[in-house]
Amino acid sequence: MDSTWPLVGRRRELSSIDEVLAGTTGGLVLAGPPGVGKTRLLRVAMERAAATGRRVELLAATGAGSSIPLGAASHLLPAMPSSDEEPDRTTLFRWASAGWDEDGAVLAVDDAHLLDEGSAALVHHLCTHRKVVVVATVVTGASTPDAIFTLWKNGQARRTEVLPLPDSVVDDLIGHALDGHVPVSVRTRLRRLADGNPLHLQALVLDGLESGALVQENDSWRWLGPVVGAWRLHELVEARLRSCDADVRAVVELVACGEPLPLGLVEPEPGLLAAERAGLLEVTGDGRRSEARLTHPIYGEVLRSGLKPLRAREIHRTLAERLDATSLRRRDDLLRLTSWQLAAGLRPSVPDMLAAARQSLARHDLVLAERLARAAVDAGSDQARTLLAEVLSWCGRHQDGIAVLAESGRSEPSAWTTTRARLLYWGLARHDEATTMLPDDPTVTRALILLAEGNCRDALDIALKITDLQSAPIDVRLWAFTTAVNAYAMLGKASTALSFARRGRRLAERHGDLVRTGSPYLRLAEGYALLFAGRISAAQDVAEDGGQSAVQVGDPGLIAAWSALSGMISQLRGELRAAVTSLRETVAIETAQDPTGSLHLHEMILAGTLAMSGAVDEAAEILDGIRDDDSRTAVKRLFKPHAEAHRAWVSAARGDLRGAAEIALGGAEIARHAELPLMEAVVLYEAARFGAARQVEKRLKVLAETVEGDLILVYRDAAAALAAGDEPALLVAADAFAELPAPLLAAEMLTAAGRVAQAAGHSRRAGAALARARELARCCPTARTPGLDSVDGTQQLTPREREIARLAARQATSPEIARRLRLSVRTVDNHLAHVYDKLGISSRIELSTLFRPG
Repeated sequence: MDSTWPLVGRRRELSSIDEVLAGTTGGLVLAGPPGVGKTRLLRVAMERAAATGRRVELLAATGAGSSIPLGAASHLLPAMPSSDEEPDRTTLFRWASAGWDEDGAVLAVDDAHLLDEGSAALVHHLCTHRKVVVVATVVTGASTPDAIFTLWKNGQARRTEVLPLPDSVVDDLIGHALDGHVPVSVRTRLRRLADGNPLHLQALVLDGLESGALVQENDSWRWLGPVVGAWRLHELVEARLRSCDADVRAVVELVACGEPLPLGLVEPEPGLLAAERAGLLEVTGDGRRSEARLTHPIYGEVLRSGLKPLRAREIHRTLAERLDATSLRRRDDLLRLTSWQLAAGLRPSVPDMLAAARQSLARHDLVLAERLARAAVDAGSDQARTLLAEVLSWCGRHQDGIAVLAESGRSEPSAWTTTRARLLYWGLARHDEATTMLPDDPTVTRALILLAEGNCRDALDIALKITDLQSAPIDVRLWAFTTAVNAYAMLGKASTALSFARRGRRLAERHGDLVRTGSPYLRLAEGYALLFAGRISAAQDVAEDGGQSAVQVGDPGLIAAWSALSGMISQLRGELRAAVTSLRETVAIETAQDPTGSLHLHEMILAGTLAMSGAVDEAAEILDGIRDDDSRTAVKRLFKPHAEAHRAWVSAARGDLRGAAEIALGGAEIARHAELPLMEAVVLYEAARFGAARQVEKRLKVLAETVEGDLILVYRDAAAALAAGDEPALLVAADAFAELPAPLLAAEMLTAAGRVAQAAGHSRRAGAALARARELARCCPTARTPGLDSVDGTQQLTPREREIARLAARQATSPEIARRLRLSVRTVDNHLAHVYDKLGISSRIELSTLFRPG
């Protein structure tokens, strides 16, 4: 890790500093919350002033020194003549001013809001009456001495707000601090907790590294433990609380344990107003919806982790008693009350615990859901065992779930049966046992299993009956919509799939309080439907929104699922580095916690993506490490064709293109027998990329008549163009791929077009196609696919032409090239003319796309 943190994202503030330093009077006040970077900017101002030879003095204020008259400025005061009388302030300031006789001297004041009145008055005097540039920092919202406030009020100094850093800049800092790939989930967590504050971000990263919570695995970072685990964050928060009295600390701890809190639960606290004035908490909303929360996310994390057990119980008891005295009208009130009662050592009613556990499960707060369900089990509820087993299944702890069900009295036979079937099928891959134990009645669990087995039509028959079944629970209907979206997509009915996705989302929005687990998986199905319909940008928007939501709720299984979708999108776009990063995160999570039994599938997709990137050894190692006899990780039949396509990529990377094509064709045949036309078309085009275009073009034409979406149409046209060696058709296909956007596939088409043109003796057209291919390939710098391994248009040049072309590509002029190679300028220009003619280009700029530096 790089221990130095660059100053980034502060162009506006630095410009203000330069403008003030360019003058000889006046000043600048940098205002912002603690840790936002004001002191760092002040140091930059001092360094820039000192570099020009100007006198620079620092005045650092502290809370302890604020009670000592002129304590902060004592070092600025010159020795005074001995006298029996103590000088008055006017005389003192006159003597202090006498020491500042240099034009453009700079007085830097850190934490000016903490200055004692005398020091503040001196700063004001020096700024007003002498040639002194004052650059000061203050905390936004803090009480500031009048003399400092007057500086910007009367225009003697400019006040500039130092705002929290935007997410893009925070990402840059994270990338600077951590070598390797930082997945979206880690970056999102760091951004949320740092909240644009670089000091907090630095403490988060350093504490995470020291505590072992932030670890690097296979060149990718993961956050494995609690957010707070070392001393830096605690010191930062304690420094903010050190000057607060007991009442303020009490209300801050209260809010930390329940934020955001309805204002009515906090109003009895005597320290509420003082805490707000101190900038520790804020009140949002109005009327009955007003809520209190801490001003920075990290405060709550640190305070909760540092509470002693008895103090934590006392706080939760207070919160529970106050909330229980209300009417419990808010949607979250029951969940809050029940969880606070448990944390306080009280015993909520069993119905309340069950309802709260279901609500936690709906929020994908699996830790709280398990705690509530276990508490209900301990209270003697047999019904709670089935719910606990369901929670454990989402935690990926399927054996534990089976054990819990084994102790159940089956008070709800239907729920018990379906929960056990899910555990057996997705967790333990005991497929036949799971299927046979389900009742013959059409249930959403049976529909989901039929879907996973690749039987989309039968799954759809059941799902459609449930989607419109008003008597069915809302979450059951949402899972039916999810099944329908996936089934329609696999059957090539993209428009119908997306229509059902919209209907399902509207249902979830109308009945949000009745949704349990179905909503995010419905959205996930919509993302895949968009992707395979060729609506790549829309799919990416869905993946980004879903991924951020998953990180916020903290459900590892959801994070893994969304990362897998992001990886597939990046792969199709040709952004293979990003795809590998996302897929690594998925595999890392599912290795420890795999609620849907998808590890084997995602390992194969990761191996294939690595193979596309040229990482042959790692790809082969992953693939060779997958045990075909391990039924727990076996790929479901629905996804088997896609998995085979990625197995084919590993063969291709090993140099066996014929074998790769055979594997892909075998995967397509699996899809055809299962009646999965979408997946068959996708895998057939992979075979075309391995050189089997003539074998697949006719079948792709047939599939394109029934499978909806731009992607399959482009696959059809591209395969036909490859099979025929049709240069114009290849160029048209390249344009269509580029528009999706899928620049890697477009580059492969252009490379093929260049190969065809070269073979026909059309050097100029070949050069133009290859130049465009190289330009698009820059978007996919790690791609190493067979479609890019073609005749290099530059190989047709003579050694001397290549030498001159390389120099010209670096924007060397003809006279410069002539001097370097000891040729005449005319000779250089003649060679360049031949180069342009052979490559089909007309400028040095176009040459640079063919001859990259290095």
